[in-house]
Amino acid sequence: MINFEQLSKLQPALIDLSRLIDYPDAQTFSNQAKQDLFANYPDTSQRQKLFEIFNQLSEGTVLDQQAHYANLFEMNKRYTLYMSYYKLQDSRERGTVLAKLKMLYEMFGVSIEGSELSDYLPMMLEFLAYGDFDGDYRKQDFKLAFQVIEDGTFELLKNAQAEIDDPYFQLIKVIRAELRSCIEMEVSANG
Repeated sequence: MINFEQLSKLQPALIDLSRLIDYPDAQTFSNQAKQDLFANYPDTSQRQKLFEIFNQLSEGTVLDQQAHYANLFEMNKRYTLYMSYYKLQDSRERGTVLAKLKMLYEMFGVSIEGSELSDYLPMMLEFLAYGDFDGDYRKQDFKLAFQVIEDGTFELLKNAQAEIDDPYFQLIKVIRAELRSCIEMEVSANG
């Protein structure tokens, strides 16, 4: 079950995490971005680790940062940020998941602009950050997004064991931990 109070507290963090796991531009690792992150990121168990990752990812020029990202996620079929790809590849079932995610986004007031697929991790994090779920009886439908992220990031990290120390894979571990803080286990009342 999703703890929406915790998710609300994490919304600013999800925006930051979405920006950091997306293709970097001149602003992503700028001094201003660093100051904003350090000043505004919520006090979570992952905060210090995220700051260390930010410092690692901000090394080098913007072109170096972009090349690192592209070599990892865009030029390498083993690692993708399209979360349903690992389990479903290009099957018809994946198309169904993508359509359900898109419908979920729209149901909670988030529209997809451009040609990005709905299972792209930065987009999914933005949905969790900007989705208008307060007081909506359908909000437990968010579990689809959590399940897709959980499955996709698990498979991504499993594939990345040889390069697990890369700061982007460490960032994915932070994302997983932050999202897990929003999950409450349901306890069965068996007598």
